[in-house]
Amino acid sequence: MTLPAVSVLDPNRQARLDRIRFFSMILARGCVLLAGLLTAALLLYWFGAPSASIAKDAQIPEGWLTDIGPGRRALAFGISFVPLGCLILALLAARRCFNAFAAGTFFSREPARGLRDFALGLLASALLKPFSMAAMSVLLTLDAPAGQHRLTLSFGSDTVLMLLAAGTIAVIAWVMTEAAALAEENQQFV
Repeated sequence: MTLPAVSVLDPNRQARLDRIRFFSMILARGCVLLAGLLTAALLLYWFGAPSASIAKDAQIPEGWLTDIGPGRRALAFGISFVPLGCLILALLAARRCFNAFAAGTFFSREPARGLRDFALGLLASALLKPFSMAAMSVLLTLDAPAGQHRLTLSFGSDTVLMLLAAGTIAVIAWVMTEAAALAEENQQFV
């Protein structure tokens, strides 16, 4: 449901709606830009970073990664991309929500679905990240001396915060869906 352009009760309403539309348009474009930048950064890291940098980031001795070939780099990229791919899907869902707002569609199911899908993407990314990191620890320690191979499973505060954010956004999307249903019902009475 698109809101009327002007309210007689509030002369500043149109200016506020215009600001919402403008910032929503910027955020929609920002989501696409960020998705592209994250993918490019991950590609550059795995195919451009020296073995020493990767070893340092993984907190393993440099000698274990003396020669990380293109096949292992591609596999590392693939492992790293699983949670990032979910995050990218989340950003594209947020883009749909912001595009609806930019078009002046506030109280309908379309932005609520975009917000819900954003929350689901964040949730999937947060849940997959520890497993991705565990697989990465195994991959990067393949050349470690006997008895030094690692399987590291970590669950940090960033994961907890991402899960909390996903839950919060999911509830907001749920409320927006109910608000859209009420708006549709009220529109039928007018």
